[in-house]
Amino acid sequence: MIVSKRPSPLLLLLLFWLVGINLRTVVLGVPPTLPSLHRAVSITYSAAGFLTSLPILLMALGAIPGAYLISRVGSRRAVAIGLALVSIGALFRAAVPSVTALFIFTVVFAAGIAVSQPAMPSLAQAWFPHGVGRAIAIYSNGLLVGEVIAASITLPLLVVPFGWQVALAAWAVPAALLLALWLTLTPSTSGQAPATTAWLPDWRSGSMLRIGLLMGGASLVYFGMNSWIPDTLDARHGHGLIALTLGALNAMQLPVSFWLTLNGNRMLGRRWPYVVAGIGSLVGVTGYALAPVETAPVWAGLTGAASSLAFILNLGLPALLAPSEVARISGFMFAIGYGTAFFGPALGGVVWDWSGQFRFALLPMLLGSLAMLGFGATLPAIALRSRGPRAASAPAWSWRRALRSRLRG
Repeated sequence: MIVSKRPSPLLLLLLFWLVGINLRTVVLGVPPTLPSLHRAVSITYSAAGFLTSLPILLMALGAIPGAYLISRVGSRRAVAIGLALVSIGALFRAAVPSVTALFIFTVVFAAGIAVSQPAMPSLAQAWFPHGVGRAIAIYSNGLLVGEVIAASITLPLLVVPFGWQVALAAWAVPAALLLALWLTLTPSTSGQAPATTAWLPDWRSGSMLRIGLLMGGASLVYFGMNSWIPDTLDARHGHGLIALTLGALNAMQLPVSFWLTLNGNRMLGRRWPYVVAGIGSLVGVTGYALAPVETAPVWAGLTGAASSLAFILNLGLPALLAPSEVARISGFMFAIGYGTAFFGPALGGVVWDWSGQFRFALLPMLLGSLAMLGFGATLPAIALRSRGPRAASAPAWSWRRALRSRLRG
């Protein structure tokens, strides 16, 4: 049954948050199972490394085709298709205990993520036209919470009698339940893109390219630091700090996302948050490379907070740049962002091998920080003009208004 009336904005924001969670648990649930996979299906270390990085590559390769699907079926249906692929991939990657099944169904669920991600900014613009920043911040908080949930729950699931298969397949259950809620509770007509909507990137558009490179810088800093913290700390005889440093890098994203939930509408489209993010990342990466190893968690935490500030605000920029082409620009933005996140850390490894100095592995992250600073400080003027009086006015879909009315009722 599809509801015909417009649902509560609070309910839609909750669904945004749940979508974010489910687009990350299926990815981050894999690393804790790798020791069991080595024993159960004899997966090599090289294959295991590729298995964990494959979703990032596929999210980059599938982002623009995802925009094409959105142009055909609309953003709401594209998210539904994406959640269905996530459910199927998460379930069947564990159904057959083989390396082949793991890779095939990793491709399936990663395709679902690639389809869903460009659609979410489009839906934020369609359903919350005057509250895009808040909707994006809540969705992004779901992404971050999903990473934490997967990292903390997967290991306990491994101790049940069914082992790694249950630990991997378990993430299909919430995704399937969310799919049912999404089809039942979301408006059936809002956010549907017309069949003639353009989906290929406009390579001549300097604004589109700038936003893509801005996302690439933020993604490179975050994923690059995640990739190289363990090895660089080992090289500095700081192995015991790895868990704390990685924890600081990821945990410091959460307060930023909570803060943007309250202030995202005011921050969206402004240049100074990107300047702060670029400087913070530049200081964080530099401090991590040059300061005493004991201070590594501090610098990693600063880097995580700064890069997440840019990443979350990036998700709302397409709605400001071109409200009628949000999925198109988002697809390009994700293609550049995740493509950089996949290849950037590898470039750092090449430079480390060539130079023999671990600090050179961090050079791509410094370049990403400079990209955030430079491209953020010169955001297209159209994004700033979009923040006119109408955007600053009280939104018709204000969650505060909805909450007050519920309390009165």
